[in-house]
Amino acid sequence: MRHPGRQIRLRGSARSDTGRVRDNNEDSIYLWAQYDHLVVATVADGMGGAVAGEEASRIAVEAIQDGLIDSTAQHQDAFTQMDQDEIISHLKGAIRDGNNNIIRRANARPELKGMGTTLTMAIIRDTHVIIGHVGDSRAYLVDAEDGHIMQVTSDHSFVQALIAAGHITEAEAEEHPMKNVLYRALGQAQDLEIDIYYEQLQPGDRLVLCSDGLTLHVKPHEIARLCLETEDPSQASEGMVKLANKRGGRDNVSVIVVKAEAVEENGFDMDTEQMLPDEYDDEDTIVAPSGFGPMESSAAPPTEQRDGSPQLRREPPGTFSTTQTTPAVNGHLAYDDPNDDINTDMTDTLGEGTDIYRPDQ
Repeated sequence: MRHPGRQIRLRGSARSDTGRVRDNNEDSIYLWAQYDHLVVATVADGMGGAVAGEEASRIAVEAIQDGLIDSTAQHQDAFTQMDQDEIISHLKGAIRDGNNNIIRRANARPELKGMGTTLTMAIIRDTHVIIGHVGDSRAYLVDAEDGHIMQVTSDHSFVQALIAAGHITEAEAEEHPMKNVLYRALGQAQDLEIDIYYEQLQPGDRLVLCSDGLTLHVKPHEIARLCLETEDPSQASEGMVKLANKRGGRDNVSVIVVKAEAVEENGFDMDTEQMLPDEYDDEDTIVAPSGFGPMESSAAPPTEQRDGSPQLRREPPGTFSTTQTTPAVNGHLAYDDPNDDINTDMTDTLGEGTDIYRPDQ
């Protein structure tokens, strides 16, 4: 929101860490914040093995850089003057380019077959936020007024679909044997669905993007606390990574924090920390057959804006059925750890006729 004599300044920080267990980092992150009022932030969590996951997340982030930053956002006036539909079109186009590039690379190099990546990205213009989302990396909004944290995105994961259908609780999901199975990710099929969310920032609010290496160890209320106990996004991102590692660091940890500040028209210059894409992570996420799960996605229900009016936070919610039968694309799941056998029998849950791939290396 604009106030007479005041304007919004965006400050951001991005960090990625290998963690305490993994040997390499399959995450890729990108924070572009050349202008006070315009930020592009991206977190991608690669899958398919050390080299493959690293390659997939890197390709996805490069597509964002090529499709949005180099071709569009460098021209401040042109990007600022775009309407919402044009921005969404550019955002989706860049993500789909990344998806297609991953598929082409995997087809050209057999050792990369099955690689994939999550991708959660935000374009922030002043107080307006548009988020594109595929997979189980997340976006959170921290309300500076009351300290509340809201998960904006909905995971494209098997257990999240079960939660949404009322079959299991959040607590049961924590220990579910298939908690790392995704039904949607980049690199799995040419026809990629992308969830779009809309948010509005108020002065003091923080937007947090992260890989699941953070949420594996750090609870949402702790993310909010770490964001709000400092005015510096860099200290907040550093605190989150340190806490995740202190609690075991079982996965790579990537986090981007963007803070909206209200400043006077003649206020001081912003001090933005930027991180370009080359820090990669490693993870146990695997991808279920890309046709499995919701026809669109298991979305979070509409919530309320701060004035009490309803707000739709994504393009239209889909439905989920645990009984639908859908064949796997190419008969494979993507996976990142050949030594991590999947022993759970998924046939009863996915339905007869579903092609399940289990690594046997």
